[in-house]
Amino acid sequence: MGVRLYQQKTSGDWYVWINHKGQRTSRKIGPEKGTAIKAARKFREQLALGQVDFTNGRGLDKDNVTFGGFFKEYINKVAKHRLKRNSWYSYQRIAELYLLPEWKNKKLKSINRQEVKRLLLDKQGNGLCVQNIRICISAVFAEAVEREIVLVNPAHNLGRFFKKSKPQKKTQFLTKEQVTGLLDVIQKDEPDYYDLVLTAFRTGMRLGELVGLAWDSVNFDTKQIIVQRSYSHDHWDTPKSHKVRYIDMTDGLYKALKARHKARNKDLHCQSHKKKKICLVFPDREGEPINANIFRRGVFYKSLTKAKLPKIRVHDIRHTYASLLLQIGAPIHYVKEQLGHSSITMTVDLYGHCQPGVNRSAINQLD
Repeated sequence: MGVRLYQQKTSGDWYVWINHKGQRTSRKIGPEKGTAIKAARKFREQLALGQVDFTNGRGLDKDNVTFGGFFKEYINKVAKHRLKRNSWYSYQRIAELYLLPEWKNKKLKSINRQEVKRLLLDKQGNGLCVQNIRICISAVFAEAVEREIVLVNPAHNLGRFFKKSKPQKKTQFLTKEQVTGLLDVIQKDEPDYYDLVLTAFRTGMRLGELVGLAWDSVNFDTKQIIVQRSYSHDHWDTPKSHKVRYIDMTDGLYKALKARHKARNKDLHCQSHKKKKICLVFPDREGEPINANIFRRGVFYKSLTKAKLPKIRVHDIRHTYASLLLQIGAPIHYVKEQLGHSSITMTVDLYGHCQPGVNRSAINQLD
């Protein structure tokens, strides 16, 4: 009786099973156990309020389900439990802008593959990159297929027809000398942000992870930073893929953060983080996360200009960190763990070319 978790052995996906007074139903959550635990907690709350739909769509008039009605249910009952906030929120924005104006009152079963292609071609003709729109449509219809409302997903495997309109930009890196020059400029002109930028270049952390970094995640005994939180768009969340990771600190970063910890305002706490009382490493004057956009435009881009460096993105600091590690001979699997990539394939695809010495040594063995 009640709510329990089950992991399918073949796919590795987690399911929530609900059994109450002779009624049973299940929901597929996905590969992350932490997300499944949160979903199970939510279903227990809904069960106590009598709000669980045990029909799982079987009681619906399938012939008359509209896209607008089903999308609303998908967001509230599926996406908010399976996906990170930024993901389901982006689906909601995509639907509001591009899908609901055309399909809100359209019957779900009447939207076929040609209808999806027509909409995507129309948006692409208006200059939009339609990949995210297609992914959103596919996610909604995948749930409709699972609920047996429609037989096939009309957006499945359409990606090959809608390649990115612009070639993917080459990943940009700074050299070690350029990094030193940029840090010198920031230390002189924007000293309040120096430690943050130093931490970015020495750890490869994402901006949301840096903004959300708290002192309880800095272990001076092991010289490691524990990446367990992220903050973006005024929302606290787990890191990407919900995975906690441990990053080694350089001796220089250790000294800088140790001095910052000693000089910190111990009474400055982050009030927006409700789950646990934390003190941020790089807070604003009220102890809250800094504004990422102000940092980008008012500090980072301005400092690049003063240092006469290419206008890279903040995320390219992460690429620079990885490339510099590989150039000095760090094993690629170590770089993969430091960055928190889900597979070493991703690391090799992005940074395999950053090991010129290794490649040259290998090719010379043919002589």
